[in-house]
Amino acid sequence: MKDRTAETRTVTLTFGEDGILVVCSRPGYDQNESDARENLATCRQILGDKKAPVLVDMRQMAALDKQARKVYATESDFALAQAMLVDSAFTRISANLFIRVAHPIHPTRMFTSEDEAIQWLKGFLA
Repeated sequence: MKDRTAETRTVTLTFGEDGILVVCSRPGYDQNESDARENLATCRQILGDKKAPVLVDMRQMAALDKQARKVYATESDFALAQAMLVDSAFTRISANLFIRVAHPIHPTRMFTSEDEAIQWLKGFLA
């Protein structure tokens, strides 16, 4: 399988040969409910009928509004698990807010190391 990629206004998505969907926030874009719905639809399109662990690289993320958090937490039915990659106080706060307040429907953890995040996600591959 060759890597599949797509881009929306706020993220770049890559579904790799390793079976992990990587979602990288594009710098400088706030995300609202409409962005969240577009991003999830693009995830489903890139995955086809598969489910996959998801690595969300938040290191370049701008603001994520309350409705976007709710959509991501409750409508990511294709995600087996989600690792959130952070590198600053802002992204740590955003990830903690998502995990503790939005209550995602799948296992979700925050990481500062991409290698550790990928290792954790590989545990969800069948």
